[in-house]
Amino acid sequence: MVRSKRYRDVLLALVAFTGSYFFFHYGFPKLKVMVSNYGTVNNIDSADTYCLLSNKNCAIDGTNIKLDRNIIRPMEAAKIQIEWPSLPSETDTLMLTLEGQEMMMGVYRQKLVRQIGTDLYSGELVLPFCVSDEMTWQGKITPPANSSEQPVNVSIRMIK
Repeated sequence: MVRSKRYRDVLLALVAFTGSYFFFHYGFPKLKVMVSNYGTVNNIDSADTYCLLSNKNCAIDGTNIKLDRNIIRPMEAAKIQIEWPSLPSETDTLMLTLEGQEMMMGVYRQKLVRQIGTDLYSGELVLPFCVSDEMTWQGKITPPANSSEQPVNVSIRMIK
């Protein structure tokens, strides 16, 4: 009787651990993305609208942003380009800041440099390796502090 109760307790603990592992590893990140997507869909006119970056132009707040590829993979360089005509000609750099949404991966920062004689800023981004099959990175492209322009919110989908 004592032995069978011990086996039952061990089995229940194993089931509870396995269930919580799968929930926090697979279910919770997807739930978090669904909730965050719900907020951005319902607030289209708000400042929280994100530009989903791909190889197609994304026009938001007077800017045009695009990547050189449609799918971003971890540890593979991708070129990002932003056209921001309303910035003063003295603005030489912009700052791209990204944070992982499904998993805490720290803050990724990349400086975007102006191409001489144009309104185009570009840079190369290499997103870090992630154990998840897919990852959403959200952040913003920020002009210098002395600019009157507001940051532009961006989102990048990374797939292994």
